[in-house]
Amino acid sequence: MNAIDLEVIYQSTLQIARELTLNMLRTGYSTIIKESQDFTFAIFDRRGRMVAQGVPQPLHIGPLSAQVNEIRRVFAGKIEPGDAFIVNHPYRACQNHATDVTVISPVYYDGKLIAFIGNIAHKPDLGGKVPGTNSGDATDLFQEGLLIPPLKIQRKGLINEDLQEMICANTRTPDVTWGDIKAQVNTNTYGLDKCAELFRKHGAEKVLQCWDKWMDICETELRREILKVPDGVYGPETDWIDDDGVELGKPHRISATLVVEGDTLHFMLDSDQQARGPINLRSCVSRNFIQCCVKMIFIPKLPVNEGLSRPIKVSYPPEGSLLNPRYPAPCNMYVRPSQMTTSVVVRTLARAVPGRVPAPASGAGGSLSSAGINPRTGRWYSQYEIFNGGCGARPDQDGPSAMDDLVVNVMNGPVEALETEFPIRVENYELVPDSAGAGTFRGGLGTKRTWRILAEESTVNLRTDRFQHSSLGLFGASPALPSKAVLNPGMDSERPLTSKIAGLRLKKDDVVAWQLAGGGGYGDPLQRDPARVQRDVRMGYVTMEGARRDYGVVLHTDMSLDEDATRLLRSGRAA
Repeated sequence: MNAIDLEVIYQSTLQIARELTLNMLRTGYSTIIKESQDFTFAIFDRRGRMVAQGVPQPLHIGPLSAQVNEIRRVFAGKIEPGDAFIVNHPYRACQNHATDVTVISPVYYDGKLIAFIGNIAHKPDLGGKVPGTNSGDATDLFQEGLLIPPLKIQRKGLINEDLQEMICANTRTPDVTWGDIKAQVNTNTYGLDKCAELFRKHGAEKVLQCWDKWMDICETELRREILKVPDGVYGPETDWIDDDGVELGKPHRISATLVVEGDTLHFMLDSDQQARGPINLRSCVSRNFIQCCVKMIFIPKLPVNEGLSRPIKVSYPPEGSLLNPRYPAPCNMYVRPSQMTTSVVVRTLARAVPGRVPAPASGAGGSLSSAGINPRTGRWYSQYEIFNGGCGARPDQDGPSAMDDLVVNVMNGPVEALETEFPIRVENYELVPDSAGAGTFRGGLGTKRTWRILAEESTVNLRTDRFQHSSLGLFGASPALPSKAVLNPGMDSERPLTSKIAGLRLKKDDVVAWQLAGGGGYGDPLQRDPARVQRDVRMGYVTMEGARRDYGVVLHTDMSLDEDATRLLRSGRAA
């Protein structure tokens, strides 16, 4: 195949995946779709191999691939044009958690099954023990919402109304939940027409050959880059989850070691035993986001497809571990171990290829949900927001603020949209001074948001971490400031909250304040250019006290640099 056809056909495939993403944004019902963009579309070949993805959401890649192949297995010989399949069961076909619902549609051309379109989209409520579904103290899978095995949601172009009734009967917000699922089905259908145009224009076999070739290209280029890395063992690196939401005060360990041998990378993961609470992580999820981390570092300009998996091996601790849980262990807080796994994997890669890898991000990003009766409409509402701490510092510049880990690519909820749709008022939303990990290059700052409840009663869930073990950074950097959450700050009823709260009942005018940790720093803070510290103080990113404490930089009251005092303080600290 000539280079022009190779590029044109593949870019056309990528454009279909991007168009599906935009279509879902326009037709989804919930703010988690319209604003946070917590969904992913991908295209697979007839063998179930992923060939193209829309807006990258690395945490969805592994489950989508697993579910496409489960559909191929379960419905072999029974897949027909116009069908669409639904599944969300974390153990039946591998899923992040039950509130991520997958819809898969077969692509037929000239009477032959030739490809698949798949998508995953989060649901703000799908039953479960608490409003908002995802309970921070769930102790088994069955407390985490409706479980759907691989089923046909659409047969020969017609919606399975019996299944629709069953789903709607198991959610507190049936209109929103079903609206999102219908948008998933309809967007896949739109993709079928776009794929048919591609096959007509270039020929089906030529398109499939192009997809094969691009998988080979990604594999070849990745192996070429890995060969430049010295063989050896890097690590182990270890991080900790504060607790599992059930046994408070008991941290959970996650470790990684990287073995580089020739043109292959082998990540050996280890962890404590599986948790009673919902912080367990299915192995298919971590395998693919590790591959995405490697891709971002080694071949950032190439696409994500099946070819990335070939030079990368990931091994796991025995079944019954946090990173390899046994059914029916709860897993609705899978993002927490995903972030800590990212942290240790990034640190092993930083040892292997120094100067190319950023410090770990905050790992503090999580979700807050509230639910109750909206006084404006008299109907049940379910608000679900995702938040970010700071990114890690880069080898040659500071980390971006208010952004999450490499593997979490979702947006925050705009204040205006939330206040329009839900009975809440956002009283402040700001960066947190001194929250970033100090270093030669500092991490990104974390954020703080405060909500006031306007409904007569609301049930709130908080699913986060890093209250005890903040991001450590790289190469001599200082730890970031930990996260925290407070109920009714500054009032007589003020009290601190733990990082995982399930079913907290609040009354009108109660206030929740949540402050997220910053990202890790890079290098010795005493080597940071004093002028950069001075600028950070002027911008409000670092306090004058923080400049002295964290960087050894002394400023006058007018924020001018005291060079003599700075030199003296730094030399004393270095000694």
